[in-house]
Amino acid sequence: MTTEARWFEPPVSRWSDDAVAGGLQARARTTRRELLLGAARRFAAQGFHGTSLSQIVRDGGRTKGALFFHFSSKAALGWAVVDELHASWDDVVDRITARDLDPLRALLVVYDAQIARLVCDPIVQGGLRVMREDPGMQADRHKWVEGWRSESEVLLRRAQERGLLVDEADPEAVSSTLLSSVVGHHYLAEAQPDGPPLWERMTTTWNGLLPTIAVRSWLEAWTASGWSGRPAPALECFLAARRPDAGLVLA
Repeated sequence: MTTEARWFEPPVSRWSDDAVAGGLQARARTTRRELLLGAARRFAAQGFHGTSLSQIVRDGGRTKGALFFHFSSKAALGWAVVDELHASWDDVVDRITARDLDPLRALLVVYDAQIARLVCDPIVQGGLRVMREDPGMQADRHKWVEGWRSESEVLLRRAQERGLLVDEADPEAVSSTLLSSVVGHHYLAEAQPDGPPLWERMTTTWNGLLPTIAVRSWLEAWTASGWSGRPAPALECFLAARRPDAGLVLA
């Protein structure tokens, strides 16, 4: 990201499977991704326990032999979706860090990126359903939630150190409030499909919260940057980045 006007664009999730699929040929890796994507969509739509391996195989036009070549069981497939959720987020954070934004702007982009993934990334949608339903993944779910909160607190403390927060702002309390806001807005956006979408709800929250925690000079620059009018994430961009052959050279 090189232009000031576009600092707030959230990075789009992309495949981060090099560590687990590095020894596979491109076509085999494509098959693995197809199975992950198909499983994630099924998990998101009908739950981890409500999804059968036969459905996943049928959705992708593959065989059970192909599935078991990559995953030993449905549990292993569920874990792989969750692992991809975490790994692709680490990649997003690295790309945000590379922009060298001030901590408050970085916080805004982190939240927008997480919200964009919740709304647009099928891997995230399926992975969260797996973590919610599988008792063996409760620790992983806690890691995801607490990781989001702690990342926020770290950025807020950096903002405090740089004099970007008013004296009364408490980074720990603000980070907890932000996470609670996202969780609540996410629930309301799903329960009230005719109401404002999650993106719009959080924009309203930020517009109300930032003037109470940030110093005037930062607020003036932020307002002038056009952040409030930024576009919502484009679903097609996320789906394109999650194509099974994205980034691969097929012979």
